[in-house]
Amino acid sequence: MNIFDLWMKQKIPKEVYGFKKTIMHLTDTPDIIFPYIKRLIKLIEPDIIIHTGDLVDNIKLELSRQEIGIYEKRVEKLLTILRSRQPDQILISIGNHDDETIINKYLQLNEFLFDKTLITIEKKNYCFAHKHMMFSGEKADYFLYGHSPSVPTDKSGDSCVLNGLSAIHIIDTSSGKVIDIPYPKDTDYFRQKKFKLGF
Repeated sequence: MNIFDLWMKQKIPKEVYGFKKTIMHLTDTPDIIFPYIKRLIKLIEPDIIIHTGDLVDNIKLELSRQEIGIYEKRVEKLLTILRSRQPDQILISIGNHDDETIINKYLQLNEFLFDKTLITIEKKNYCFAHKHMMFSGEKADYFLYGHSPSVPTDKSGDSCVLNGLSAIHIIDTSSGKVIDIPYPKDTDYFRQKKFKLGF
């Protein structure tokens, strides 16, 4: 284990290592944090990874299609990172800055792409999509999404509402406990792409 892995291991609450089966939820990932995600997956070894869209969030395909070639290379890289510890499944919601054809091109056998879906794991229902507003009328134990900070994470109600913009969520499927692991500093800066758009 190298020095960076040791440093990161200290940032992860010890109870995560006692979880029997874990879901990792992340969203809106700029490529600058891919090495961080890789280390986190190496240390936690999640059983299921749910990414709620905008896989390469510093490339805004909805605004600039000319970056599609770079986007494709980064999608391939991220999917390689996500499968590096061989999770049982990788589930992805398509984001507004994603390209469905490109993502499908690189998906493997246990990897799936959805607009919105509801899955059941250990008698708990997980509904996930890129945008919170896509959940209209849905009933679930967990709602996972990204896209906008306008609907924040709320773990206090009957349903656990997890906005992946605020943190990477690690869910213990047995107990239902959710642990938040912070993104690297300045992740939001690269999500907003201020360095290119000049905001």
